[in-house]
Amino acid sequence: MAGNRNEIIQSYFKTLQLELMVASYCDRVSRNWRRPLSTDGFNRFYLILGGEGWLQVKRQEFYPVSGQLYFLPSDTPLAYSIISDNTFHKYWCHFSANVGSFHLSHLIDFPYFIEVDDMPYMQLLFEKLKKASQKSGDITSPLRANTILYEILTYYMDRLPPQAIRLSSSPAVSRSNQILQYIEEHLAEPLTPKALAEAFHYSPNYFSRYFKNLFHVTPIEYINKVRIERAKWLLTHSNQSIEKIASQIGLERFYFSNLFKRSTTLSPSEYRVAARSSYAREAGLEEN
Repeated sequence: MAGNRNEIIQSYFKTLQLELMVASYCDRVSRNWRRPLSTDGFNRFYLILGGEGWLQVKRQEFYPVSGQLYFLPSDTPLAYSIISDNTFHKYWCHFSANVGSFHLSHLIDFPYFIEVDDMPYMQLLFEKLKKASQKSGDITSPLRANTILYEILTYYMDRLPPQAIRLSSSPAVSRSNQILQYIEEHLAEPLTPKALAEAFHYSPNYFSRYFKNLFHVTPIEYINKVRIERAKWLLTHSNQSIEKIASQIGLERFYFSNLFKRSTTLSPSEYRVAARSSYAREAGLEEN
C-alpha cells in the first residue's frame, strides 16, 4: 500500500507547477506584524534567521527559531504575531503550487517545518530567489526564480520522514487518488477510458471530461505517460526482455515500441543502452 501511495505522490510531483509571486528579506518584521486566523490562496516559505514570534496553522501553535524552514500551505488557516521587541529576522516568499486543478496542499499533507541542516546553502538559495523576483525586466528571471523555488521545495520534501507525507483524505481528493491508484495497479491490463469510467461508475464521456478537468490531460494521455515512465525504469533497472516489459505495462511489443519512440525519440533498446551508459559514467564505472 505504501508503494502505491508513493507512486501517487510521485505522479503529483511530476506534474507540479510552481510559480513565484514575491520573495524578499526582512531584517526585522514590524511591531504591527500580526493577523487573525484566516486563509490565503497561495503558499509561503519562511526561513527563520533569528528573533521571536508566534504562528498558528490550523490548531497547531509554533514558536519558530533560527534554522527552521516553514512551508505554510495555501487555503490553510494561518495566524501570526510578534511576541517581543526581538522580532523575526527572515527570508520569505509567496508562491503557487498546483497539480492540474488542485493546489498541492489539497492533495497531500505534510509537516509545516523542517530543521535546516545547511543554513549557508539555504540562505544563498533565498537570496538568489529574492534577486530573481526583483528583475522584472529580465525575460529569464521567471525561469530562474521557479528553478530556485523547485530546489527549495525539493530540499524541504527530501528532509521530511517518508511516513510524514500523507495523501489528503478529503472526498474529492480521495476520488482522484483512487483513480490514479487504480491506473497504477491495473497498468498491465488493456486500460481504456471506457474501462476506467465503468470501474468508477461514470459514463465514458463524463469521466473523460472529469479526468481532464482534474489533471489537465486526457485519460489515455495520462495512462500512456505512466506506462512510458514505468518502462523507462524497467529498461534501466532490469534485464527483462522488451516483450516482457511491454506485457507488464499492458501493451503489445510493436505498439509499445512505437509509443516509446514517439515519447523519447529512442527505441526501447536504444534507451536501455543510453540510460545504462549514462548511469555507468556517473557512477565512475567506465572511462569518460
